Amino acid sequence: MIDIKSIWANQTPTDEIIIKTRIEDIPQFKCYAATNHKTGNHLFILEISKNAVLPEFKNFKFKGLLIHTFDFNDSKELNIYLLDNQLKDIFSLFIENILEEVLDCVTENEALIETSNVVLKWKKLFDKINFQGLTLESQKGLIGELLLFNSFLDENHPIDNLLESWTGPDYEDKDFLFGSKGIEVKFTSSKTPKIRITSERQLDAQNLSHLYLILYVAEQVKDRGFSLNSIIEQIRNKITGNHNALKFFNERLILVGYFDEDFENYNGQYALKKNYKYLVENDFPKIVSSDLASGVYNASYYIELSAIEPFVVNVESVIELVN
Repeated sequence: MIDIKSIWANQTPTDEIIIKTRIEDIPQFKCYAATNHKTGNHLFILEISKNAVLPEFKNFKFKGLLIHTFDFNDSKELNIYLLDNQLKDIFSLFIENILEEVLDCVTENEALIETSNVVLKWKKLFDKINFQGLTLESQKGLIGELLLFNSFLDENHPIDNLLESWTGPDYEDKDFLFGSKGIEVKFTSSKTPKIRITSERQLDAQNLSHLYLILYVAEQVKDRGFSLNSIIEQIRNKITGNHNALKFFNERLILVGYFDEDFENYNGQYALKKNYKYLVENDFPKIVSSDLASGVYNASYYIELSAIEPFVVNVESVIELVN
């Protein structure tokens, strides 16, 4: 993987305002990691020939980023600027994703199409990330996913496979996908436990052989409990010997909006009371896309636990669900 943060870190000021370092890992294209040493802002530059077909990126701007194209006499240029240095970490992941997709391209037009696809995907991610910190609801959602993640680690599930299967950070409809088996995770500390489903897609098992719903029921405590921070620390300690896995895990946390500098906001503690596992079958109480009238979408609703007791799966090991 190309470590663009290291390239930026090693750049030193010159007489030029823009300091450029060519990315040698992609020799077929003129890709540069660059820094405006007057402002300290980073950018990515792709130089292309005059006849290359640029996507519609004119003054394309979102969440602290600006994409600008230049048409010179004998060439063209695509520039992606970081406008807000507080987003440096996630901007690095964004550019590295572009480089990964461009790496195997042969023509400039192929590279531009792949870049365009990555930009559109990341725009959706940027629009959903709360850069002011995770809301309480988002914290609980992440806690649920990480509790399950930790359970898989405790059962020695391969970390690389687990990281690839954890699709929650990509804002997919399911939190985990293991081949044709999906898992949706919920965490509640309500005194009257119920499950909140946030869209008609979450419990839609279309294209899946099995869909499971895992519910963690907890209560808030003042001490001797676990917090979002403590679960993350546990997982990091378990995978610290695998540098690539640890790096990937930390990148996934950034994608969901968890930044280490917000650590003090995530110390609320919980004690786990119960853990339920359900198989979402055809007659499981739910709303899916096919139930909705035309023009209706993002249906949010609650499920009472008493209504889904018949669907409980009696297994001790979470590995049994995905094998």
